[in-house]
Amino acid sequence: MKKKPNILFLFSDQHSVRAMGDCADTPVETPSLDRLAAGGMRFDNAYCQNPLCVPSRASLLTGKYCRTTGIYDNRHILPANGPTLARALGSAGYRTALVGKTHFNGEQFQGFQERPYGDLYGQAHQPDPARHANESGLGDILGDAGPSGIPLAMTQTEICVSEAAKWLQGHAGRPVDSPFFLAVHFDKPHFPINPPRRFFERFAGRVELPDYDPDWLSHAPAFVRKAAAASGTAHHRGDDAVNARALAAYYGCVEWVDDAVGRLLDVIDYLGLFEDTIVIYASDHGEMAARRGLWQKTVFYEDSARVPLIIRWPGVAEAGSRTNALAGLIDLYPTLCAAAGISPPEGLEGLDLAPVLAGGGPPDRNLFCESAVLKQPDHAGCMLRRGDWKYCLYLDGAEELYNLADDPDEWNDLSRAPGEAALKAELRAATEAFFRSEEFAVRYAATPRMPFEKHFYPYSNQFITGNGVVFDARP
Repeated sequence: MKKKPNILFLFSDQHSVRAMGDCADTPVETPSLDRLAAGGMRFDNAYCQNPLCVPSRASLLTGKYCRTTGIYDNRHILPANGPTLARALGSAGYRTALVGKTHFNGEQFQGFQERPYGDLYGQAHQPDPARHANESGLGDILGDAGPSGIPLAMTQTEICVSEAAKWLQGHAGRPVDSPFFLAVHFDKPHFPINPPRRFFERFAGRVELPDYDPDWLSHAPAFVRKAAAASGTAHHRGDDAVNARALAAYYGCVEWVDDAVGRLLDVIDYLGLFEDTIVIYASDHGEMAARRGLWQKTVFYEDSARVPLIIRWPGVAEAGSRTNALAGLIDLYPTLCAAAGISPPEGLEGLDLAPVLAGGGPPDRNLFCESAVLKQPDHAGCMLRRGDWKYCLYLDGAEELYNLADDPDEWNDLSRAPGEAALKAELRAATEAFFRSEEFAVRYAATPRMPFEKHFYPYSNQFITGNGVVFDARP
């Protein structure tokens, strides 16, 4: 019987598709991700299913949209003991482990057999600079951006590399030759935007802020205006010095993650696991990164909703290939079930990407993304991507329509163009049938919620010892 492939899933947080080495208008260099893509397939139209951490990760883990999970907020709780990707692979004989950030609320394993390090209590994002006594939260997102003040070996990024490398070394030395599913979840380039000094200084004073019409926001849908106000960065809008420093730090965080990815690829190669291991890189959502003068996520613009996705599958994906096929993080569950040779559970809402990876044509599909403004569920909406078209529908009835082939930066809203009225009506009907906006408030309110956000816990990450003792990893 053919040996089941190992799976190494490298997952970052808030990585904009524009901050990739193959993007023409960025100074960022990502040689490790370029190396990964050179051995596999790059998906140029991959999307999260919600541009916010907890709902996006819940959709990936369950293979279901938010309308099904009911999870839209960073305090919403995914029920325990449900079908998850980790549980499916574990039941099929895989040894499963997760290192780093999950942003699970409630039950902290969700089918993973091992979690040696990560956000069991805290939010994973280390305050940088460190919190003072009785402080909570993650500080001034843009104002605090700059070189990290945490000793390098104590940062979440470096601990993820060291713990994952140790885990892989231990697995290679085990007498039982079972396949593994190792997920390594980095907390960067999500804020606090504080890379090591050498990565920050690569860009400090050398970045240019994107151009935009400063009046555009006053004409945007109410959802977008509310999201911009709730981002925690609105008070710095128009401050070029602060924004440029933050963008330099953000680019530094991206290159730091890329460097970490490269070291784990080296471990896979050194241990002789290259041919037997599928390697995936993705991010939970994007980052506006000063585009349109905005930061953060939750909106449906490409910088926020589209994500990098690279899959290296030796013997299946053609090395160095790219595809325009629409893909979602929701598709990883059925795709990895196919790779493991197991039947996915009923009810998954994603597609198996194996045919695309093998060189088949892109699937004809509607791909959706949902969102609610953080802590303001009266402002929510749904995006539909079909072919070159992107359509957005909000609870207040506002609409947006873009042809991304002609207008990749989404400045020309065609929702009122007479020539597109029939198409808009068709896309609206499909979006409404999926999103069921009249039921949104009930779905949102019915989902259990944590009493506090995880970043109110004093320390961000924890270790678990062999005998099950959990202790804080400071800072």
